[in-house]
Amino acid sequence: MFSLGVVIVFTGILFLALIINLALKKENSTKVTGVCVAVAGISGLFIYGYGYGLAYADNLPLAIIRSLMSVWGMFVSKNDFSIVSSTPLFTSKTAVVYFWLVHLMAQYATASAAIATIGARALRRLRLWLACFGNLSLIYGINEDSVAFGRQLAETGKNNVVFVDDKVSSSLESAINSFGGVIVGDKNALWPDRRFLRSLGVRGEKRKYDFYLLHKNEAENAKYAFALKDALETNGIPATASNLVMLGSEETHTAPLQMFGDKYGFGNVSVFDAPGLVARLLIHHFPPAATMKFNPDCSAAENFESVIIGFGAVGQAVMKQLVMNGQFAGSNFSLAVFAPDFEKVSGYISATSHSIMDNYNVKFYDYDGRSRSMYDYILARKDDMNYIVICTGNEKTNNEIGGEITRYLARIGSDAQVYLAGYSGITCLTEGKIPPKQHPVFTTDVLCTGEIDAMAAQLNHRYCSNDKTRQQNWAECDWFSRMSSRASADFMPSMAIIAGQNPAQQWSLTDIQLENLGITEHLRWMAFHFVMGYEKMPDDVYNERQRQYISEKSLYGTGRIRVGKDTVARQHACLIPWEELDALSQKENAVTGGNVDYKQSDKNNVLAIADMYRFSE
Repeated sequence: MFSLGVVIVFTGILFLALIINLALKKENSTKVTGVCVAVAGISGLFIYGYGYGLAYADNLPLAIIRSLMSVWGMFVSKNDFSIVSSTPLFTSKTAVVYFWLVHLMAQYATASAAIATIGARALRRLRLWLACFGNLSLIYGINEDSVAFGRQLAETGKNNVVFVDDKVSSSLESAINSFGGVIVGDKNALWPDRRFLRSLGVRGEKRKYDFYLLHKNEAENAKYAFALKDALETNGIPATASNLVMLGSEETHTAPLQMFGDKYGFGNVSVFDAPGLVARLLIHHFPPAATMKFNPDCSAAENFESVIIGFGAVGQAVMKQLVMNGQFAGSNFSLAVFAPDFEKVSGYISATSHSIMDNYNVKFYDYDGRSRSMYDYILARKDDMNYIVICTGNEKTNNEIGGEITRYLARIGSDAQVYLAGYSGITCLTEGKIPPKQHPVFTTDVLCTGEIDAMAAQLNHRYCSNDKTRQQNWAECDWFSRMSSRASADFMPSMAIIAGQNPAQQWSLTDIQLENLGITEHLRWMAFHFVMGYEKMPDDVYNERQRQYISEKSLYGTGRIRVGKDTVARQHACLIPWEELDALSQKENAVTGGNVDYKQSDKNNVLAIADMYRFSE
């Protein structure tokens, strides 16, 4: 015989389990409710049909009516056990347990419906209470992208997802409720303070706290990040317990928000420029080298011809990525930008990355992607065109232009690839998939795992060559070095394509192949620096820096100045053709007494690729 205490304990556990299930993902709760309704309804018809069939054997209509009334009564907490208790079937204890289990399922279904209709506030409080346990994922900013990302987090089953915003549409609110997320929008949440953090159970280092600031206004993300950092510090939360992922300016915000030494900050900080992230993912999924033909000696067999339609923030980021990833030994680079408003929106990029226009064949046309000029341009280059990116900033317009151009290319027999790029994702319209596969931008693979930067972090770690971990070196890495590591890592798949090698195995290269790959690496390196606003160091400046180096060496025993690189003026002596690198190496060595070989450095970078790929396996 069971003790009273055991009954009470197990009853409590079962009750709590049922309540928690109601508070979790709406779709899961809906499925459970549907099963309960079906099982309870069918079982109730059997139970009461059996009972009333025996009780009113001589009055079939009355037996049917009473059976239906009893089944309905199950869902409003009524039971008619007396009608079946004396029947032969229910002399069994198992049958009695089954009877009450069916009624419990009916009442659960009713409770679920009641909570869904009148218990929203209580349900929200319950979900907030549950958010105090396990991993916390806080998302600032409610929009379609952040809600889709939140759903991915919730579906892992490892995260309690809390959204912070004071403005949310009914459709997005419904979507958040459907996967068990919770929304808070009071003043304590909008300007996070100690009280807000405590309401979410943010109290120590035993839990993991992930903060995703995905507001469309990047300035709002920055303000929230600094307020959140101060609140965490005031609350005594160890920096190592927190992780920040934010849409904003990496150059401006990473260092002030990142924990470093005794300076308090988030344990790990990942700041993404949204347009830049879109452009990088385009290159990750569809590298320009994949649209090219290459000779056995690793030189290009054709030029790289590309088009960008639209020159807003995404279009400008795409231009930078095409410049950095479209340079190959033996090939000429060409880019045409079609955008009627390019003069109005290109001020910043023209001022900060003017070296792109100075050093590459980039032409602007103030015409729409649907214009006659656009189609005349395509027709004149139908056999040479490689890469067309449509990024007007409007998904409907992108689809319209992309569909028309894709059909036209098929009609004229062009192999050019057509891509749609925007915040909703990356799509190739010409790879033959129906419907075309979209690669989303805001996904857990990109924002949570750091997968997009894994190879870049390893490159940086290899360069640092110290006793720190890869993650520590990456966290302490300055912005320019991060960008340099990313540019190099992003081009690695292209190197494997050009070389025709398995990236995970040791490469076997002839001298001429290594020479051409070295040239390609030098072209890529120059493109990165031009994109970052660097220009070739004038000879008179280089000579003056040589004199300064010699003077320092005579005074201090070593020259502290980097002769060929001025990070303030953004000038570099190596921004010259491959053929001139030997002379530059000799000139520098004559002054510094070193043994630098710039050509060999580029070749060494190529030879290191296989090792880096094996790391990623």
